[in-house]
Amino acid sequence: MDSDLLDEAIHRDKYILTEKELTFRTVREHQVQVPVYILDGPGSVKDFMGELFDKCPVETLYALALSSSNQFLGFLKLSQGTVDRAAVYPRGLLSFLLVETNATGVILTHNHPGGSAKASREDITLTRRLECLLRELDVRLLDHLIYAPGTLGKEPSWVSLREEGILE
Repeated sequence: MDSDLLDEAIHRDKYILTEKELTFRTVREHQVQVPVYILDGPGSVKDFMGELFDKCPVETLYALALSSSNQFLGFLKLSQGTVDRAAVYPRGLLSFLLVETNATGVILTHNHPGGSAKASREDITLTRRLECLLRELDVRLLDHLIYAPGTLGKEPSWVSLREEGILE
């Protein structure tokens, strides 16, 4: 690699930020200017995340970190997959919650671009697995919300796994 290409690559890499780094930098730098968001139930999460999912054509899972008073601390895109599947790695979630945000609670939320807000068997298994793991670390999994865009004349819909009785 010639020195001009190497210099260009180094220069480019200096200014490329991951989505997560940009999110945390924005939250930290603008904490005084950014309103305090309290996410204390499915309705507030729907309002907070709905617009983001309206524009998302593939299944994407987010974790919303919360303080003990349910104040929004930051979010992490845990996974982005295909139209009907996204892989999740708990290590990234744990690092985000325990190290980066020092959260005491988390709300998971993802979309089903195919149109059904019903929880799949994989959604339920993942939710219960993460709930057990987080409980051991004194982090509360407050809810897992699934969003489905409106299709064939139907309105967008949400389902809360807490309200469905899947979370304890």
